[in-house]
Amino acid sequence: MDFQKLLGSRLLFVDGGLGTMLQSMGLTGGQAPGAWNLAHPDKVLKVHEAYLAAGCDIITANTFGVDELHFGEQAVQIVQAGVSLVRKAVKKAGRGIVAMDLGPTGKLLRPFGDLPFEAAVKLFGDMAEAGAQAGADVIFIETVSDSYEIKAAVLGARKERIFPSWSP
Repeated sequence: MDFQKLLGSRLLFVDGGLGTMLQSMGLTGGQAPGAWNLAHPDKVLKVHEAYLAAGCDIITANTFGVDELHFGEQAVQIVQAGVSLVRKAVKKAGRGIVAMDLGPTGKLLRPFGDLPFEAAVKLFGDMAEAGAQAGADVIFIETVSDSYEIKAAVLGARKERIFPSWSP
């Protein structure tokens, strides 16, 4: 589905709280929702299918908070699995837009914290690249309270050409 053509043509509906849906399926406090892409892909897929059945147009992958700081080398695999699960649900439904979800790193950027800006751009860029390779149509950057970190996320995503209409 061509997101840019669809955008502005009608109201688009985005899915809801993925984490709360996973909690209703057994995700407990302290568990990382992203890990369920590998441990319980059937449950994650079921949530995506339910949102599509309810009429949602944009389905967000279970990738919020997934990065190399939290998941190490497994982060790319988790992002690709999360995006692939949405892609599978969209294919089955015959419609839908696959959105990768980027959230905050949980670290403060320099000079207030210890994470260099360039490292944050790379973290976000690596995850954006993994999402793009798995078939994400768009990226949602959400729940980031630091505008400097938002800038790092946008620059990382732009680097990977997730936003094709923007030129560096």
